[in-house]
Amino acid sequence: MELKRILAKDLRRATEKAVKLYGEDVLFISNAKVNGQHEVIVAVDVVPEMDHEPWLASRPAPAAAPAAADGIRFGAALQQSMKDLDAADDEEADVTYAPAARAPQRPAARAADAASAARDAADHRDYIRGREIVDMVRDELAAIRREFKLAQRVAAWQTESPARGAVRPLVAALAEASIPVSLRTLLVDHVSDMDDLEQAKQALHAHLVKSLGEHWAKLPQRGVHAIAGPAGAGKTMMVARLARAAAERKGNESVAVISYCDQRAGAWSQIQMLCAQAGVDCLRANDPDTLKMLLGELGGRQLVLIDTPGVEVLATMEQVRSCGADIGCHLVLPADAAGTTVRRFLVDAPFAWTSLMASRMDEATQPWALIQTLCEKPVPLSGASHSPSAADGCQVFTAAELVTLAICGLAIAAPDLVADEAADEESDPSVMTAARALVARIEKSAHAS
Repeated sequence: MELKRILAKDLRRATEKAVKLYGEDVLFISNAKVNGQHEVIVAVDVVPEMDHEPWLASRPAPAAAPAAADGIRFGAALQQSMKDLDAADDEEADVTYAPAARAPQRPAARAADAASAARDAADHRDYIRGREIVDMVRDELAAIRREFKLAQRVAAWQTESPARGAVRPLVAALAEASIPVSLRTLLVDHVSDMDDLEQAKQALHAHLVKSLGEHWAKLPQRGVHAIAGPAGAGKTMMVARLARAAAERKGNESVAVISYCDQRAGAWSQIQMLCAQAGVDCLRANDPDTLKMLLGELGGRQLVLIDTPGVEVLATMEQVRSCGADIGCHLVLPADAAGTTVRRFLVDAPFAWTSLMASRMDEATQPWALIQTLCEKPVPLSGASHSPSAADGCQVFTAAELVTLAICGLAIAAPDLVADEAADEESDPSVMTAARALVARIEKSAHAS
């Protein structure tokens, strides 16, 4: 007898193909799944070749009794095999048997399987990232609609309580800035009765710092700390800054960095290059089990930093937190992040963050969304980056610094310009809204030209 190998989409089709090729009396040996297809091994009779030697022609024929006994045994085995296959089909069992003989997988096939798996992982990552972007845009549009409705309700109240002339430049700047309506209304009400512009700015600064509170945390210096945040927030650069600073204080052998589940193209090369510049070890983990093993091996290090991906941030942090109860979780957000992004990671997070780190402090001019959220839900502040270079290090982050950045970013016009704009509207001496102020300036510039 001879073993034959048949491949088909499923077991039933493989059985039908075997019966069609070798007849209904074919003997099934085993079945298995190979590369998404079903493999069936069958045994078939080998047709004896005709003897061409003349001296073999006079040989007597073999006895019929052994052939009949073999036929009976073959029929019983075939019937039992068919019964087993029918029972497997009825129960829809997915049982894999080792084939009698299988050639080793070729290197080309292994490379094709690896490339296919990499493409599937990239497609899944792009799908998750696209879905998060769509959700973020939808939430931002909903927030804009809520802000617009609230602004309509507040407009009538603002017209009845005009600000004094000395603080009108500050009030106009607050109206033009991208400040949430509720926070802007409170700020305008706080300074509208003052008679001095500088005094109003100082009072505004003190009021915001008091609302934020003194909540601070130390920069990661000892233990295991995970750095998380949305895509593009600067997590990897923050990890590099912290690793470089710790290596300078404690030594290169005391610090290690782990890149966890970051499948972006070039992400692993980037973290390797940054760690090489800092002189610290860099390792990679793609699942919680590997992360636990690495944390066990790095137990002697004074500081271990975990760099996380920018997709499925909260779910990834849950995986990281399951690897150790003493892992610190730090959130990195751009200073001028949108309100929906800030609320998503600060307010809606299912766990408490160890600290908040701010990035792009040198580029941000409108951190009002972050200020409003921190007034509602205080979070300890730890570090901030004021430069895109990892060599510049990470500085201490305070509420006073954030408020100073916000007030300095206000476009406060000269008092005489604001007075001219107010004189143009003698019938309505109230404070102009942001849209009306912008239209008035555009019209005035057009007439002047």
